[in-house]
Amino acid sequence: MHESTSALIVFAKVPEPGKVKTRLTSLLSPEWAATLYESFLLDALDLYCSLNVDVRLYFSSPVEMIPGRFHLEALSLHEQKGPGLGERMATAFVETFIAGYERAIVIGTDHPTLPVSFIDQAFELLEGPHRVVIGPSDDGGYYMLGMSEFYSALFKDMTYSHDQVFSQTMARAASTDASLHVLPTWYDVDTPDALKRLIRDMAESHLTLKRTKASIARLGVDYPSLIE
Repeated sequence: MHESTSALIVFAKVPEPGKVKTRLTSLLSPEWAATLYESFLLDALDLYCSLNVDVRLYFSSPVEMIPGRFHLEALSLHEQKGPGLGERMATAFVETFIAGYERAIVIGTDHPTLPVSFIDQAFELLEGPHRVVIGPSDDGGYYMLGMSEFYSALFKDMTYSHDQVFSQTMARAASTDASLHVLPTWYDVDTPDALKRLIRDMAESHLTLKRTKASIARLGVDYPSLIE
């Protein structure tokens, strides 16, 4: 029996140097980029698990290879399945709806200061049939995608990691019978400029973000110009 009829599908990678946040390595070492990613991930999981929804954590690695620190009682662990991001998200949605959930949202962990109100609003907008909600990111992608039933057109033959992902997904959603809702724009921390923006925003954030704040404080020792 589920605790909720709503599920938050969290996509993540195991924080290994050279395999996560690679666009930050023009500024940071691969080890530092991985440390930051792990901080983002663990802080995000703390936040997501505090919501009144079930959290389904989908790693890009097999479950048996996921480090023990991510085996949390407040969530269920799953493996992403499929050759590309679109196929993996589609499969995660299908598995979640088959499991009996009425509303599902896929989200990442790359936006530490994302207001929790955006997630709450997204689930509220999904209360009803034939609904899709999307949160655009300022790089042309999206940080969140939710639906109250599965729409395969949003993923089939889609390509990712370019600045037309949001607009193309919007066009696909408009071709379905779904009622489409768009959330405010936010940003992912994938580039040096975005990291600098995060550091500026951290002082104003109302979120706890204890690991991210601690990592940035330590980061300032190795890269003091970032914190100026």
